[in-house]
Amino acid sequence: MHGGTFTANWLKEQGVTDVFALSGEHVLPLLDGLADAGIDVIACRHEQAAVLAAEAFARVTGRPGVATVTAGPGVTNAVTGLAVANTSGSPVMLLSGKTSTAKRYTGTFQDMDGVAVVQGVTKYADTVYLTDRLGDYLDRAWRRMVGGRPGAVALELPHDVLKGETAVEPKKVVLPEPPGASPAALASALQLLSESERPIIVAGGGAFWSGAGGALRAFAERARIPVTAVNAARGLIADGEDVSLGPLSEGGFQIMMADVVVLVGTKLDASVTMGGPPLFAGTEKLIQIDIEPTNIGLNRMPDVAIQGDARVVLEQLAEAWDGKPKDAWLAQAKEGGGQLRAAWEAQTAPLEGSPVPPGRMIHEVMTQAGREAILISDGGDIHTWAITRFPAYRPGSLLATHDALGTIGVGVPYALGAKAAAPDRDVVLCIGDGSFGFGAMELETASRYGLPFTAVVATNASYEKIAEAFGGYGERVEDAKDVGPAIRRAIDSGKPAVVNVITQPGVVSPVTEMVGGMMSML
Repeated sequence: MHGGTFTANWLKEQGVTDVFALSGEHVLPLLDGLADAGIDVIACRHEQAAVLAAEAFARVTGRPGVATVTAGPGVTNAVTGLAVANTSGSPVMLLSGKTSTAKRYTGTFQDMDGVAVVQGVTKYADTVYLTDRLGDYLDRAWRRMVGGRPGAVALELPHDVLKGETAVEPKKVVLPEPPGASPAALASALQLLSESERPIIVAGGGAFWSGAGGALRAFAERARIPVTAVNAARGLIADGEDVSLGPLSEGGFQIMMADVVVLVGTKLDASVTMGGPPLFAGTEKLIQIDIEPTNIGLNRMPDVAIQGDARVVLEQLAEAWDGKPKDAWLAQAKEGGGQLRAAWEAQTAPLEGSPVPPGRMIHEVMTQAGREAILISDGGDIHTWAITRFPAYRPGSLLATHDALGTIGVGVPYALGAKAAAPDRDVVLCIGDGSFGFGAMELETASRYGLPFTAVVATNASYEKIAEAFGGYGERVEDAKDVGPAIRRAIDSGKPAVVNVITQPGVVSPVTEMVGGMMSML
């Protein structure tokens, strides 16, 4: 078989079902191999969108996402997608084309050192020089991608390597068992929690990628400790469940009141105010659980540090817990969270008027989408409205520009990747008009592959016409009372859809105002 067929069959061995791509001469043998292997190829309009869609696929399924692009500018266009995935800790593999080895440094078409370009935004990047070594390099890249804290990896595949013949057969990658806590660290954490009166768990993306939802719920319910979630951990415990405080907009005040905070798979970066005010009082004790050692102690040293897999450590904690349940504190925390939720609701549902108040737009997206939908948020101020209110009822059901990198323009590619990952679920995107402009052409991709999603755009331009031009559904809304019915018509259309909501200028989210005053994070 040639190298393109080998690579495709190797991906199939790892359980890959979808690859997001932008074709080019250098990767044609791989694209042929993917077709022969029965792997769906979704050809996007821009390489950045292809990588972002692969990341969204990973966030929804919990499995690695894969993208392929051509050499040279194909690689440079993919850089932002790799940076987003790597910063978020999402397992994404980029397979890029490259000039044939014999023609390297001759000034031939798209001859460029792609590895040098992507090294700063990946966990691992390399070039394969022999067709017979493809399996070795792919194995190494896959292990680096999913091992420890997940992230982005990239392999350059020269054209002659993809065209070359090999008799090697692809095999499934075997991964080691994830590590747990040492007995001493486990004992220290249990003692600190047993002595605490107001403990709280803050779960982050590492908990999602380790598959820690069941273990998180088991420990929290046994110890009666409230949980708030950030980033990809939203939905590991459904909003509204007994021990769930939901997002930071509802659980943040309880963090300030806590005497012990357990950080599970999240570092103290800008998304949690660096471990300081206004989210942290500074007097609480910290227990930090993270598989990545460089995340532990970032900006603030924990009182107990556990380097281990989130799922394994939480299972150990649940099994060993014999402390007094924190029922009274849990009830107090839930009551406080409910009061905050009511306060946020008061800023959204009742609002009327024309143009539409942005909070009302968010309320209608939530109402019309329903519990089973995948919600996506992207943009500036409209994004802060959305992440304050959007619920998460299951893992991978809320995708947003929620990490410290703060990339805008991810929303449309995320919606495309999410729909490919979950074709039977509605996908609804709330997005600002600036962010929508980054990926609007991917509406054509969605139409071409029959991957409908609804984009609700907070805007002052005629974006609904773009959806109509690509064979989708478009509608313009200027009054609050018309937003909900328009979103429902868009979802029911079964087409890629844009609801263009003309929102009130100058109405700023309270979260935006708060963050605007936190200049120390910049």
